This record gives sequence, C-alpha cells and structure tokens, in this order.
Amino acid sequence: MKIVIFDFVIHFGGGSQLLADMVNRLAGLDDVDIEVIDAYGVCEPYHAKLKEAGVKVHILLPEAETVWIGYRDKKLIRLWRMLCQIPAFGRLRSRLIRKIRQINPDVIWSNSSKGLLLLGTSLSLRRYPLAREYIGCPDAASILRYDRWLLKHRANVVMAISTETARQLQLAGVPGEKIKIVFDTIDMNDTLKRSTRPPEAPLPGLEKHPRLLVAGTILRKKGQDTAIKAVARLKSEGLNPTLWLAGDVIGNDQSYLKYMQDMVAELGVSENVHFLGWRHDVPAIMNQSEIVIVPSHAEGFCHVVLEGMLLKRPVIATPVGGIKDSIEDGNNGLLFPVGDDKVLAEHIIRLVSNSSFASMIAENGYRTATGRFAPEFHTQKVMEALTQAVRFRTENK
Repeated sequence: MKIVIFDFVIHFGGGSQLLADMVNRLAGLDDVDIEVIDAYGVCEPYHAKLKEAGVKVHILLPEAETVWIGYRDKKLIRLWRMLCQIPAFGRLRSRLIRKIRQINPDVIWSNSSKGLLLLGTSLSLRRYPLAREYIGCPDAASILRYDRWLLKHRANVVMAISTETARQLQLAGVPGEKIKIVFDTIDMNDTLKRSTRPPEAPLPGLEKHPRLLVAGTILRKKGQDTAIKAVARLKSEGLNPTLWLAGDVIGNDQSYLKYMQDMVAELGVSENVHFLGWRHDVPAIMNQSEIVIVPSHAEGFCHVVLEGMLLKRPVIATPVGGIKDSIEDGNNGLLFPVGDDKVLAEHIIRLVSNSSFASMIAENGYRTATGRFAPEFHTQKVMEALTQAVRFRTENK
C-alpha cells in the first residue's frame, strides 16, 4: 500500500510525536510505501524523527513567512491574519495537488481540520481515498460546520483516538460505519531509553518530597493551575513538594502563564513550583519525579499518561476524553474531577502515605501501557483503518 501523509506540523507536541512514531513504524512494514508531505518544514524534531527511518519528506512552502494564525481571543486580528495568508494558501494548495498526483498514492491521511479542508475540497483529488485521524476530543457542538461536512462526505474513514472521541463524532453526524477507534500509543523503546539519560538541565527542588510532574503545553485547558493550588494545600498539610511544569506557550498569548506566575507568588509556593519551559527530556524528568499529574480539562488521548505508566510512576488524572480508556480509578491510576485541587491533593497524600498502594498503582499501570496500548497493536489498527478507507472508496464509487 502506498500512503501519503499530509499535515501542518509546526510544534513537536503529543500529536506530531505520535504521527512521527507511527510513520516510522509503517515505514518498517514490508508491504507499505509511505511518503510525508509537510506544509512548511519548520518543525526540526519532527523531520529528524522521520529521517531516522529514511522516510521521504516533501516540503510544500518552505518560503512561508507566517506558519500560524493565532490570536484566538482577538477575532479581528485573527480574521486579518487569515486574509493575509490567502495567497500563500493558494500556492500551497496548488503545490499539494501537483505533488499528490505525482506520487499517486493508494490512500491519503491527514490529522487536522486544515489538512482535510485542503484535501477534501479539491475535485482533482477525489479519486484518492482519504483517511482522517481525529486526535482531539471536542464536544460535538464545537466541531466546525465545514469539518463536519468533510468528515461526513469526503473522508472515507475517521480514526478516533478514544471511545469518547468516537461518541462525539457520531453525535456530530459522522456515520458510525466510517469511524474506527484507534487508541493512541507511544514509542516505548525510545521513552525507556530517554528516561535513563541525565536531564538536559538541572532540575530545581530535587531535595523536596513528593516530586510532582505536569507535562504539557501551557494552555488553560491543560489545567496546570489546579496542580499549583494542590501544592499550596500540600504545604498547609506539612508537606514540602516540588512541582515541575514542563511545557511552553504556543503563539503570542502569554496570559495564562502570567496568571499562573502571579498565583504562585500569591499562594507563597515560589520555592515549590518551577516552570521548566519546553523540554525534550520529559522521560528523564519523569524518571526523577514520584507522581505524574494530568489536570487537563480536555484531552484526545494523553501520551503523558502512558509515559507515566510505562515508567512505573503513579498517574493522577482527570476523567476526560481518552484518559477514561486508559485509567481505571484506584486500579492503575487515580482520577479527580476537573479543577478540583482538594481531591488532587488528597490523592497525592494517599500515595505518599501508602507506599504499597502507590506500588500497586504503578505496577498495574505498567501492565496497561505495555499490554492494551502496545505500539504493535496500534500499527495493526491503523493498517486496518487505511485498508477500510480504500475499500470504502472503491465500494462507493
């Protein structure tokens, strides 16, 4: 099977890391020929990962001066930036069409609404089966109207990364026969290898206990402020924890970061909470932590949960999106309501005060990660989905 993957990769976050790992695994299959088309070619870690497997990469618009729109809270500025990018998008679209027709794949795969829009609105590409992986978990009502239409009428298969994602897609009107649940995974060998290396920079607060880690982009929906409030509660209970926040801000909106920095000062936890910025060594940091926290308000499927489980760190998370597919509360992890720093602090104290319970959670989490979410199972499900896309397109010509 000849596969083309097209997307806009500008940040090496969880979704793009999964995509690169998946491409490399597919490239290792005997019956698969895979090529990647990237809009701008600006994400160096993404391209370095693809280079490891010798995957052919085509960059459509390397001369682009602006690769993101931003300003979600400032609609007029956002609209202006969209209008300014129309000429560049026109060039990108025409180059995309020429490149795909030149490669002539059996199936095209995209992970984003923007990618699906460019692919799905081209009449000259309609003969190619189209697969969309839906890596988020939005409410059905929040799925944009054009995206709904493309998912229903142009995509031949939609890979949902969690049970909840599949449910929301169906509520949005995507036919059930087009949806295939393909749980996320991580590169387990690479994660284990990187976890044994020294951190790339000194970690403040190593002498404190417990050492807590929240790894994720600095966004309100990631809920890092809940973890900061929980640290203040732990201090009031006589503990002296360290909280590492590994992640950076995408774009130009620094308001949430400033809000958290002010909160740290107001709560008197400046010596306990450390903003590490973007880190390429999250597994190494996780290896130095004692508990992994995922306080998100929304998640498609959280890679940090699997990384924590793989490294035998107890994971405390919110029951949102795909997290509900991986954590069974009290068995292989602990769950707490979104925004509830009181329950989060109680869970941390329970783990700290009961080492046998914490070990049980960690061991069960490890079995979950290496069993149900093993990379080979993910690869198998992806190939089944892509085969389904080809078959669905052939049967409905």
